Amino acid sequence: MIRRLLERRRFMREHRWTHAHLSGYLDQDLDPGERERVEEHVGLCPQCRRVLATLRRTLADLRDLAAAPRPNLADGIVDRLRDEG
Repeated sequence: MIRRLLERRRFMREHRWTHAHLSGYLDQDLDPGERERVEEHVGLCPQCRRVLATLRRTLADLRDLAAAPRPNLADGIVDRLRDEG
């Protein structure tokens, strides 16, 4: 029973640490040992795995958003006037 309690406390400590370092992991700001620590926990923890996947999707969406051409305000006004005319 004590062993299970200690394992649970260790898991929760790793969970909190991993959650706090997911951004650094994605930014590749962690040293190899820290990256391994994140990967090991994410392999065991479905919650951290979901958070990491969500962060990855968010970053990809932001990159896509930044890459999309943005029409300037004047072009939008001219297009709207043409559509109305």
